Amino acid sequence: MSGSTKKPEIVVFAGPNGSGKSTITNLLRPTNMVYINADEIQQALGCDNMEAAKIAEQRREACVKARKDFCFETVLSTERNLNLLRRAAAEGFFIRCYYVLTADPQINVFRVATRVAAGGHDVPVDKIIARYDRALDLVKELVPVCDVCHIYDNSLDTPYRIFKKRKDQYWYCPEADLWLKEDIVALTGIHSVVRGALNKQS
Repeated sequence: MSGSTKKPEIVVFAGPNGSGKSTITNLLRPTNMVYINADEIQQALGCDNMEAAKIAEQRREACVKARKDFCFETVLSTERNLNLLRRAAAEGFFIRCYYVLTADPQINVFRVATRVAAGGHDVPVDKIIARYDRALDLVKELVPVCDVCHIYDNSLDTPYRIFKKRKDQYWYCPEADLWLKEDIVALTGIHSVVRGALNKQS
């Protein structure tokens, strides 16, 4: 019997409302994985957002129980999905995260308003800002759970990778003017981060 059995994998796209997760997801989402998205469930079934969120949670739990690869998108502003990732990691899943943020929650507010004007779903301004703060506070708890973690600043027209973790190695991008080393340490809680060329290759 081979000892190199591949671990089941979870790919998670996380970050505050209006950060541009969906854009990153569309670029990087593995096409060979089950994709669980509450917005798509709501559109497909015609249910309300609470019911869609419940169905999405049930599908994630079912994948973990079946040890099946899957991918999902989340604001990650509460412990619920973080606890799911912790439990999956403890059960042998490989956790890969793409975290998308901006340098200022007002950018998120503007983008959500732009999305609504184009026919997209709304999120109240107070919720956007509260979730932004809670989500960034949880990054310190998210990074240790992940085998691989990429953090992108999507404040401008093009996403810019500011942090990368692979196993027990950590890099930050020295060219990111808005994210000095001390800012990355404050965001991630990782003090052993070193300089790296994070935007020359994926």
